Amino acid sequence: MRLGFIGTGAISEHVIIGLIQHGGFEDPILVSERSRQRSERLASRFSNVTAESDNQTIVDHTDVVFLGTLPQQTLSVLDSLTFRSEQTIVSMPAMISVEQVAEKVSPASRIHRIIPMPPNELGVGPIPVYPPSPELTALLSPLGTIIPVEIQEHFSTFSASSAIMATMFELVATNARWMEAQGVEAETASRYATALFHSLATQAKESDAAKLRSLSANCLTAGGLNEQLLNATKAEGWYGELEAELDRVLTRISK
Repeated sequence: MRLGFIGTGAISEHVIIGLIQHGGFEDPILVSERSRQRSERLASRFSNVTAESDNQTIVDHTDVVFLGTLPQQTLSVLDSLTFRSEQTIVSMPAMISVEQVAEKVSPASRIHRIIPMPPNELGVGPIPVYPPSPELTALLSPLGTIIPVEIQEHFSTFSASSAIMATMFELVATNARWMEAQGVEAETASRYATALFHSLATQAKESDAAKLRSLSANCLTAGGLNEQLLNATKAEGWYGELEAELDRVLTRISK
């Protein structure tokens, strides 16, 4: 199976590294020279990756084509390309529907959307796939947890949910910075903060829906430290504002 990447941005790079390092993918991968620095870095790092200056050449010589262009550029880039009926098209840009891609890539008809994330490079994290595809599940499962999505509106919900990544990282960094302010050495504070959040995320991942909703309460003792901090953040409206902002992100995606 030969893979092609039109647009070699950060997300494409994460997917390619994950495929090779965790999926053991050894077949040819053609990547566009945009961005050139990133594509050349991948080509020098992996023997099965080749940087190609012409997008049509990538399409002509691959079986699965990943679209990694910016949302505002995707449809115009597709206008200049010709696809084959047997190809699979995997769109990664936000806010571009399967139907919009389908209009541009006919006669190709196997069209999917995915939401890759930076941690997929490490073999962890969710990967929503719409519509579900056994072929893509087999290809991408080494990169993380495949979430088959039957309804495109739900795919948009997952996309909006992923906007929490930077907020999560800022929470970890804030926790580490606070410890540094108390005199803890920076590297020690970072090790503690990252291990703490990793352990909590691991416990959450092993929980079903019902248990997930009880994890917070299970950390509380009357008058305890967790209760103090949780009550303070609730009083400041943290969680209501988070839900409200996710609503606004979803509205932006769905326009």
